Amino acid sequence: MKIILFVMLKSKALLVVDVRQLALIYETSKEAMEDEEVHHSRRQTASRLNEECAELLGRNDTK
Repeated sequence: MKIILFVMLKSKALLVVDVRQLALIYETSKEAMEDEEVHHSRRQTASRLNEECAELLGRNDTK
């Protein structure tokens, strides 16, 4: 089964995508988005912990 998607590109190309391919693209992009959210969350947590430790140590060298 094929799905025809209209993609708004400069050439206004027509893209034909198999449903399985579309599902794979969806899952891959969803995982990448979730990975980015986790990465961002971990960076925020690490930054907050770094600031709290610097405060407890009496250091002002936080970024």
